[in-house]
Amino acid sequence: MTTILIISTIIFGLSSLYFFVSRNQYRSNFPWLVSFITVISYLVIIMNVSASLDPVSLLWTRWVGYGISCTLLTASMLKIFGVTGNNKITALVLTPLIMLTGVLAAIATNTTFLIIFFLIGMVPFLALISILRKASVSENKDVLNYMYFGWMAFPVIFLLSPETFNVISSLPIIFGAYLAADVFTKIIFYITSNKYLR
Repeated sequence: MTTILIISTIIFGLSSLYFFVSRNQYRSNFPWLVSFITVISYLVIIMNVSASLDPVSLLWTRWVGYGISCTLLTASMLKIFGVTGNNKITALVLTPLIMLTGVLAAIATNTTFLIIFFLIGMVPFLALISILRKASVSENKDVLNYMYFGWMAFPVIFLLSPETFNVISSLPIIFGAYLAADVFTKIIFYITSNKYLR
């Protein structure tokens, strides 16, 4: 279980270094910061898993890291879509709200509250998608598809994990799924979207 987390940390450590060295090419500090924050998030999970008899109870810390890194991702998408003014501010507030409801769902004391917080979290998520969809043009539709398919992976993994309904009880498999989603939404996103960010 710890092995996949260490691999995840190394991958994002290397991507953080790559994006830092290439920051002039990407014309932004956001790519390396997103990877760097993800490294910290994985290290916190490793620390919690190593120290706890019940590591599942501490996995909610992942959503705190997402609250920061995904807000930076949103800022990058807003730049791609040319969103400014009130819609930009709204989108930047919506993103940490989505992650806050993720924290609350993860620490919910029973299934009813878990479902309530999960559903409440869909409200700011759909509002964020609405802002980006209205600003989308045919040239950057693939970025919008990334938002649909990339970001939706996380709540699906969450609902399948031991944190919630335990459909997949293996933490290494869940950690592997989160790693794949993290790589797609953070590393691959910045590499493939660089043409829009220039």
